[in-house]
Amino acid sequence: MVLERIINVDLIEHRPYIAFILGLVYTVIGYFTATIFFGKHTSIAMLFLTTLLLVPSLAAIISVEEKKESKEGIKHFFHNHKEVFEVFLFAFIGIFVGYLLMGCYFGSFDTVFNYQVTYLEDQGSITGDLIETGTYTQLIPQGQQFGGILTANLMTTIIFFILSLFYGVGGIFLIILNASIFAGFIIYVMRFAKTHIGSLLGAFSIHMIPEVSGFLLAAIAGGVVSKAVMTEKFGSKGFRNVMQDAVALLGIAFVIIIFAALLEVYVSGPMFIGILS
Repeated sequence: MVLERIINVDLIEHRPYIAFILGLVYTVIGYFTATIFFGKHTSIAMLFLTTLLLVPSLAAIISVEEKKESKEGIKHFFHNHKEVFEVFLFAFIGIFVGYLLMGCYFGSFDTVFNYQVTYLEDQGSITGDLIETGTYTQLIPQGQQFGGILTANLMTTIIFFILSLFYGVGGIFLIILNASIFAGFIIYVMRFAKTHIGSLLGAFSIHMIPEVSGFLLAAIAGGVVSKAVMTEKFGSKGFRNVMQDAVALLGIAFVIIIFAALLEVYVSGPMFIGILS
């Protein structure tokens, strides 16, 4: 990739906003490439093309992160992970914004979000009929739903870790998928409800940001373990350092996911319904 030769890893690490730009630009490139070559299958093709573009840059970041962890383990834990986490988070936001732009202004909603809408409707998350008839209030999370939401999110967190473990940076695909589903959800609601995107984003972000943060930490943990398996001698001090660090990352991810589920049930859910009412 041309951009990879211009922008090195150190530059991205110390200026995470560049990851936002990459996420946004790669999403746009993925859209136009998918539109040209895949037509009605643009939605699903766009996911894989964007992943293909983003993997090399984030893989290089993970490689640097693994080297730090093998030397220091959990020493300077938060300082060492701050930069890589910011890179992943900004990349996610860039992809999310890119999908919003494609869905709102440049592309056809049905073309960009065909797969995402099908997924949301199959999950029973929301439908146009519920919004138009005003019966969307049944979608508001309740206390008894907390267990279901938490279980689903914890399973997703584990899947992020496993994919990154076996595919190195395989979790990047799920990062892009989740960004596209979140963006599709926002625009889908806007199509049927007369409300401002800023209000929806404000309410939705209350649980989305911590939820995504948990997913990203799991992806980072899996990625560094995958790299350690290939580069470190099994049982060596470096390998043990990486494993300890990964366990700590995964533990923090689980705590954040629990917090995000509480926010979704008791804060953002009621706010979201209030905006639509």
